[in-house]
Amino acid sequence: MKNLLISALILVFGSITMLATANNDGGTVAKETPAASVMMTGTVLDAETGEALVGATIEIENTDAKAYTDLEGRFSIANMQQGKYSVKVNYISYKEALISNLSLEAHANSIEIKLNPEGN
Repeated sequence: MKNLLISALILVFGSITMLATANNDGGTVAKETPAASVMMTGTVLDAETGEALVGATIEIENTDAKAYTDLEGRFSIANMQQGKYSVKVNYISYKEALISNLSLEAHANSIEIKLNPEGN
């Protein structure tokens, strides 16, 4: 009787092991690769004098991305996805600039934006 019970237990555990092995075929699960993150950097300058425009607003249309220029007129916007964007640049007493179809493809993209004073 003892041998019969041991044989039954071995049979049950063997079946469980075989079922577990059958469900794990050793294949890999495809994981989504996140889209490459790119950065856009640049400078905003006065078109006539070449002076840096401090505090200019740079907005990427149809996104929440927004930046302001520093004391040297530089800005950066990180964690963008590759693609084409429209960039709007504003500064007090200057004409708004709209750059359409700006392509962000590489890891770092740098642009120079020159704004014209209003009235010119």
